[in-house]
Amino acid sequence: MLIRHTAMNLAGLGLPLLAAVVTIPLLIAGLGEARFGLLALIWAVVGYFGLFDLGLGRALTLHLAPALARADRARAGRLAGTALALLAAAGCGAGVLMVLAAGSLVALIRDLPDVGEARAALVAMAVAMPFVVVSAGLRGVLEADHRFGVINAIRIPMGLFTFVGPLLVLTAGVAQVDTIAWVLAAGRVLACAAHAAPALGVLRRAGARATVDAGALRTLAGSAGWFTVSNLVAPLMNTVDRFVIGAWLSVTAVAHYATPHEMITKLGIVPTALTAVLFPRFATQLETGDGEAGRTYRRSLWALAAVLLPVIVALTVWAEPLLAAWIDPAFARHSAPVLQVLAWGMFATCLAALPFTVLQSAGAVRLTALLHLAELAPYLALLAWATAQHGLVGAALAWSVRCAVDALLLFAFAARTLRRRPPLPVPA
Repeated sequence: MLIRHTAMNLAGLGLPLLAAVVTIPLLIAGLGEARFGLLALIWAVVGYFGLFDLGLGRALTLHLAPALARADRARAGRLAGTALALLAAAGCGAGVLMVLAAGSLVALIRDLPDVGEARAALVAMAVAMPFVVVSAGLRGVLEADHRFGVINAIRIPMGLFTFVGPLLVLTAGVAQVDTIAWVLAAGRVLACAAHAAPALGVLRRAGARATVDAGALRTLAGSAGWFTVSNLVAPLMNTVDRFVIGAWLSVTAVAHYATPHEMITKLGIVPTALTAVLFPRFATQLETGDGEAGRTYRRSLWALAAVLLPVIVALTVWAEPLLAAWIDPAFARHSAPVLQVLAWGMFATCLAALPFTVLQSAGAVRLTALLHLAELAPYLALLAWATAQHGLVGAALAWSVRCAVDALLLFAFAARTLRRRPPLPVPA
């Protein structure tokens, strides 16, 4: 089951990656480097605000899975109803925040091709935010019931649409990022509807009636608060580099940085596919305290390293010819050194996904959140200095150093957790 579900997740995350490989050169050619840089920023903003779910999606999976396994209908209904109601409110808040911040965000970026176009694009994505955030909760219901086939049946077409949608707009003769943003927003609405039907079906089959309950709120909030910190801070550290580059250098430089960054971070689909399945499994194994979690962890870590290391080495050695063949030689000269540095930071990040999952499965959500908070200020200082002094390569080096430090800390804490983890009582 672990292999099958991981393969499903890998297909769901990998096929959109292939679409990105094909469409990004066409988007750069059709939009121009400046407008493509703006589109890359839009993707970054949407990815960040899409995690503005107060940690409830992850917390819902954590608490709903054992409730469904025990056929506790009342508890499952209270957890799902409370989480989805809160997510709807959070999504509306995220949309309003994006609208209010649109002018300030646009003002930070240099050499924009059209300020009004950039602001309108952010407003379009703000309209989609409630649907993006509620989708996280619906997906949490499906993950709790191990419905990875359904999840990926939705994820594949929507992931493809993220890249194919902008290309369709270009094919129609429109090279405006705000129009692309409205098309992408429509896709997010459809994705929410696609998640709703099977998620509600899970609850109906379990006999769970969705209700809002104060007790469920306290249960979810105990985990969700710290999930929120990680969900806000971690994506910020993965996207703020683009805004620093836009502020210190130019929006064209963002394109030279964002393209290898998008390329290398797609390797994250491998640990993401694996840890999505391991998360509920670790939670169960850690409750027993029989050492099985440690064995699963070690086997998974060695397998992940064996899969990824040859890819990282190949990307480091052949970065420039690969980018030249993908985009063009002139673009590759700017971006190849960035890719070579980012590759090793991404290797550390991929491996760190396993100890991170162990800690969160063990309930150490507060610890992972505090680690992210502790890293934020030093990273921002290093990023600003390195970008000002060394340009794009400096920004890439700052990002990779932060990834390596984060991985070392997570490995140390996960080892301690696996050694000391006692059996947990089953919640009432």
